[in-house]
Amino acid sequence: MTQKLILSTQDMPAGLDDRARFNTWHDMYVAAYCDFDLRRIEDKPFFATAEAQHFCGINVGATTAAIDTLMRSKQQVAAAVRSNFCLAFSNNGSPLIQAQAGRETVHRPESPILVAESEAGSVRQPGGYDFVMLDIPSRMLLERVTNAYDLVARPLDAAPKAALHLRRYVGILPHLTQGEPDPALFDHVATTLIDLVALVLGANGDSAELAKLRGLRAARIEEIVVLIRKHFTDPSFSTAHVARKLGLTPRYVNDLLQETGTGFADRVTELRLQAARKMLADKGKDQLKVVDIAYAVGFNEVSYFNRRFRQRFGEKPSQVRGIAES
Repeated sequence: MTQKLILSTQDMPAGLDDRARFNTWHDMYVAAYCDFDLRRIEDKPFFATAEAQHFCGINVGATTAAIDTLMRSKQQVAAAVRSNFCLAFSNNGSPLIQAQAGRETVHRPESPILVAESEAGSVRQPGGYDFVMLDIPSRMLLERVTNAYDLVARPLDAAPKAALHLRRYVGILPHLTQGEPDPALFDHVATTLIDLVALVLGANGDSAELAKLRGLRAARIEEIVVLIRKHFTDPSFSTAHVARKLGLTPRYVNDLLQETGTGFADRVTELRLQAARKMLADKGKDQLKVVDIAYAVGFNEVSYFNRRFRQRFGEKPSQVRGIAES
């Protein structure tokens, strides 16, 4: 199952001063993750927003805040009841500077960083925090990447394509998880995330093959599906558009969709028909002609629209509307 968490200073009482806002948000943030200290940027009004979703053990979140340093002491580590790994990406093009495991590394803005909660250290982002993060139970990651602790505070530039896919996948999660909770979907999301993380961290052997076969293909399929949902009303939308956007070939796009049992044309047509049916049933759109609605959802010919609509729903568009076609 998924749980969504939002912590924002915008939701705090207007009368709180900067110090009180920082202390309140700090306490909520620590309670949501683990015990650490945050250092705010003193010459800026304090603001902060953190959003996170939970997928079968993995937290996926984004934080933007007038904070430049997160620190975790040996005492805080010793008192901890958990020891997760965190994989983070800068979200604004500024580097993350990590001091942990006896190393200090200035990470490239486009590269991820791996943090171990079980070791003291710090992560700085000069100018203010703006990053996305995956919080992963250590057991789950070590099953796929046995040398994960050796990768803490080291440059992770070996798999840029995997990192790009992971960032894209995290970006489409809000679109994938809209609507009613679906346990099977969320379990699939968690599996795909850990597969992609394993590829980012350079997993090899059976773990890498499994991740490529399952996680990378699943992420690509879901990227394609999200693009179709965004652009299906464009009459000229095609597999070529999807392929260019994702750096794939049209044939590969079609092959991936066929694996799901529903090809590109059928997906687009179904989305257009469902959108048209919704518009026809909307009394607020009674002034629109059927032809206007057909064109609005991406059909080029009203006769083709009418035929496909009757095949799909067993009735004419005008019957769904409940008024005479004009």
